[in-house]
Amino acid sequence: MSENTQSRFPLEAEVLQRLDSLALLTRRPMASGRPGRRRSPLAGSSMEFADYRRYAPGDDFRRIDWRAYARLERLFLRVFEAEENLTVTVLVDCSDSMYYGNPPKATLATSLAAALAYVALKCEDTVIVGTLTDKLAAYRRAGSGKHAVWSVGEFLSRLPRSGTTDLNRALYDLGRIVTRPGLTIVISDFLAPGGYQAGIRAVRQLRQEVALLQILAPDELEPDIQGDWRLQDSEGVGNIDVSISPAVLQAYRQRLGTFTQELAAFAHTYAMTYTMIPSDTTVIDVVQRLLRQVELVK
Repeated sequence: MSENTQSRFPLEAEVLQRLDSLALLTRRPMASGRPGRRRSPLAGSSMEFADYRRYAPGDDFRRIDWRAYARLERLFLRVFEAEENLTVTVLVDCSDSMYYGNPPKATLATSLAAALAYVALKCEDTVIVGTLTDKLAAYRRAGSGKHAVWSVGEFLSRLPRSGTTDLNRALYDLGRIVTRPGLTIVISDFLAPGGYQAGIRAVRQLRQEVALLQILAPDELEPDIQGDWRLQDSEGVGNIDVSISPAVLQAYRQRLGTFTQELAAFAHTYAMTYTMIPSDTTVIDVVQRLLRQVELVK
């Protein structure tokens, strides 16, 4: 890529080079109907042997295994793995709460969306990128191939910012644009007043394998405050006056721990990938370490 890559794409050229050897993983093969590099559950014509099956009239006689016939005196065909491309949908939460923290959660969310889209595109998968607010606010069908990174970069450079979150409605809207089985990656803090469960279940009904990447800021994970504060809801108009004591901080940590554990348990129940990511983690560390640990990339 050229020297001005970062001006057209949210990641530097040296970061992209470190992503070149990676690929996205799915828990099971998917039949997309489009020839490509990814293993399909359907039989095909690649060079990777899968199994034998009995010959039936009309089958391609060139696939008969004559050595098996010599041993068994029955006709068997050699069946090979089909290879197809995958549709990867990357959804970024753009509500106000994502702009909280130092560094802001939105900064890592944008970089991570760019990295995952790049990995998918270089493997010739088809990519859709979208933004989540109180609805599916915008989306872009970037297509496939490395040339499509510029379309992704342009989209991510113009992400909207919305005051409120309705993940259930926003994720339900995905049914308007996703028509094939694929992988949907949701990047969010999941701090939505109405929850997230119904929306994610709706995504799964679209024959999607789902990955939930939760980003939280360091000062959300370990707040370092004390004394009297007036706290404002980042996605609303309400304020609350609180006196921060060690007991209050301990209660907060317990509530946050319960919230993240419930999200992880929900993902486990529905065979989805989940990981929590502090916003001060580098995008390379996220992709090469955290996402490898949860087997979203290889």
